Amino acid sequence: MDTRITFSLPPGALQIGLIEADGVRVLPSQSSYLQQIAEEIAPILQDDWVYPDCMQKGIRSLLKAYGFHPSGRNRPASEFLVKDLQARGSFNPINNVVDINNHLSLVSHLPISILDRAKTGDSLQIRVGMEGESYVFNREGHELSLRDLLIVACGEGSMAPFGSPVKDSQATKVFEETSRLVGVIYSSVTLSPPDALAALLRRFASFLSAEASAKRVEWKIIDPW
Repeated sequence: MDTRITFSLPPGALQIGLIEADGVRVLPSQSSYLQQIAEEIAPILQDDWVYPDCMQKGIRSLLKAYGFHPSGRNRPASEFLVKDLQARGSFNPINNVVDINNHLSLVSHLPISILDRAKTGDSLQIRVGMEGESYVFNREGHELSLRDLLIVACGEGSMAPFGSPVKDSQATKVFEETSRLVGVIYSSVTLSPPDALAALLRRFASFLSAEASAKRVEWKIIDPW
């Protein structure tokens, strides 16, 4: 695995699932894959579906441990995806890589960052956002304040932040020109035991190979402590 990751965090429950891929082709998702997604997320669109309380509280507690308040517009990305899905009434396809990311986040209820490795570099650091740090997270130029938020940043040089369990930076998102990527799944042993997280990472790798033509995919689970 080319990606090198360091942690600058106080001790806590965080567990990271890390995946990287080379040679991906970013295209619209195939109709067969979109049908599979629709079938798997169908229960979320039922009137009697209830967000798993343990997952919602667990992810929020994970972020609160570093001083962040994950609610409202700052809710975890996994919660935002559910709200967006329910509001639209159907899955919102972006491209094959982002669709894989969103699909697996919806079914696992874990926030996932998916980033262009050509833009992030292979040296990453996971730390807590500092006073005054922010980044633009959409085409409209809206900014996310990163103070006290768990973030993924460049591990050397600029130390610039570009990912988080809430929203990722517009500057390092996956677009048509992307061929190398890195994904970060934010979890804990309580939320997703190692065997369950490994199964999710294997599925992620399988989809990147089958749906995005990845030439090489590697993954690992990292316990910072």
